[in-house]
Parts: sequence; C-alpha cells; structure tokens
Amino acid sequence: MLHDVVFLDRDGFAESVLIKELPFPHRWTAYDYTAPEQMVERLTGATIAITSGVPITVQQLEQLPALQMISLAMTGTDVVDLDYCRQRGIQVSNVPGYGTHAVAEHALAMIFELLRNVGRYHQLLMDVRAGRRALNSTYFDYPIRDIRGKVLGIIGHGPIAQRLAELAARLEMDVYFFDRDGHYQGERYLSLEQLLRRSDVVSINCPLTAQTRHMIGREQFSWMKHDAVLINTARGAVINEPDLIHALETGQIGGAALDVLSNEPITLDEPLLQLAASHNLILNPHIAWSSAEATQGLMDTALDNVSAFVSHAS
Repeated sequence: MLHDVVFLDRDGFAESVLIKELPFPHRWTAYDYTAPEQMVERLTGATIAITSGVPITVQQLEQLPALQMISLAMTGTDVVDLDYCRQRGIQVSNVPGYGTHAVAEHALAMIFELLRNVGRYHQLLMDVRAGRRALNSTYFDYPIRDIRGKVLGIIGHGPIAQRLAELAARLEMDVYFFDRDGHYQGERYLSLEQLLRRSDVVSINCPLTAQTRHMIGREQFSWMKHDAVLINTARGAVINEPDLIHALETGQIGGAALDVLSNEPITLDEPLLQLAASHNLILNPHIAWSSAEATQGLMDTALDNVSAFVSHAS
C-alpha cells in the first residue's frame, strides 16, 4: 500500500531538525502551517497525519474517511478527540517524556530569573548606557533572593516534575509535591492548600484535564505567600489567567513566569502580554520543550511511531 503522509506544521520545528526517510512506500507532503479552514482539503485522501500542535477536530475528521493514523509530535493528546478516534479506528500516537530534561531545565531557568533578576539588571544597564538611567555605583532596583533554602512546591508527579525536583534538590531547595490523584503518600506530599501556603516557588507540571482546568485561581492565589512566584511550563489553562492578572496587579504574589498561555499562539491583544511590561512577569512563546536535543528526539520518535504503525498494519 502506498501511504499518503501529510505533515501539517513543519514550522513547529526548527530548520535544523532533520526529518529521516520513512522506510515504506509513501507520498510525503509537508506544510509550514495549516489553518483550520485548510485542514480538510490538505488531509483529503491522506492515510497518515503528523502534527506538532495543530488541532484536528471531530468535524474535520468526519470528512476524512481515508485517515488511519495521527502521529502527534508532542507529549500531550489534547489536540484530538481520542474517544472519536477510537470509535473510528484511527490510531493516535504521541511522544511522552521526550522533553523531560529540556522542560525541567527551562522551569529552573525561570526560577533563577524571577529570584535573581539577572535579565532585569541587564536591561537596567542598557538603560544606563542609553541615558535613560543615572550611572550609580550600586543598584537595588530589584530584589535578589537566594535559591538555596527556598521551598519549591510542584503540582504534578510525572517525569518532568521528578526531574525538576532532582535538579532543585541539588541546589538545596526544599521540595514538596501535590499529587492530585492521591497515589503517593508521605511527608513530601501535601494538599494543594498546604503546598501553596508553604512554597516560595510553585511550579505547575501537570497535564490539562477537566479536573486541572483553572486549578489555580483567585482562592488559590490567596493562599500563596505575597513574595511567592509561580512557574507554568505545562498548559496555560491550568491557571485562571484573569485571576493571575489580579494577583499580580494587587501584589498578592511576587511574580510569575509562563511558557504557556490559554490562547496560543500569543496575539498582540493578549492581556498578559500588556501586563508583562510593568509587572514581575516573564512570558515565553511555548519554547521550554524546544532544545536542539529534545526536538530532534521528538521528531525521530514521532516518525518511528508512524513506521511502527505501518509495520504492524501490514
């Protein structure tokens, strides 16, 4: 059988990421990006779709009878309706754990930036150089806090959460977890309220589900220390973003660093983007996963999943 393989969003990967040849007869088509209104046309006749984040809706899948497999070049599965795919016999694969080290290191980098303010002091000196600030011998514009001895509360217990905990422990942070499913017990596992009240740094490392959507909102921010900071490298909608804006504007928490937002890609009218200019808020465009090493491994595994599907189906 000649498979028709369509890669919907090649621009989801850097040009340096190599795409290896698939070891079976196929026709390969790759698009830089696929908008929702282009989906059906581009996948008509396709047997295999590859996406690094473009959602494929049930309404679109209903118009694609030839589709047999969707290879998600990502760790999550929230861009497709898994129940519908099972009913239709469409196999869906993903790549769990590919970015474990990359995302954990990125979360740690965000912790350093929020507590040490390296970037803000760099910008201060650029302002001095441009004449926007006076040249002084000492500056105390932004607080600098040690990482050592701080309490890190991690929401989640997967591979990324575990790797972040390992790195933080090596820096002599005191690490605790909130496990929403209650599978783990012990002195390092706290209720969400206990964890938020105790932590100097809170890192979100859990998937987005019906149970975790808006898990962190106004009540939860009220439990946090006034100088605590929040890190999110998981999914944007775990946080109620209007409530986060309120918490930052009123000084309810000390700062936040977000690699993910509820609405991606970010737009110029995004309220958090406006807030970042005047508050202790760091925004990244969902790049924690994208180290050179992690992305090459991700692409290799996504294509290996395609090859395994074809081999098994033959």
